[in-house]
Amino acid sequence: MEKYLSTAGYWLGLICTVLAIVSRVMVAFNLMPPRIGASDGMALSYNSFFHGAALFFLLAIASSFRIAKN
Repeated sequence: MEKYLSTAGYWLGLICTVLAIVSRVMVAFNLMPPRIGASDGMALSYNSFFHGAALFFLLAIASSFRIAKN
C-alpha cells in the first residue's frame, strides 16, 4: 500500500509542479490564468499548485521511508 502511495504522491507532485510553472509563466506574461466556476470567480493561483506539489512530494518521501522500514 505504501508503495502505491509513494508512486501516486510522486506523480501528483510532479503534475502540480508543472502546473505551477505554467501558471507562473502565464502570470509573468500577463495572461489571464484559468478561472474556477463562474466567469467572475477567483483565478487559480500558482501558489496553490506549489503548496500541492510540496504536500504530494512529502507524502511520497514519507511513504518511501515507511517502505524501507518494513
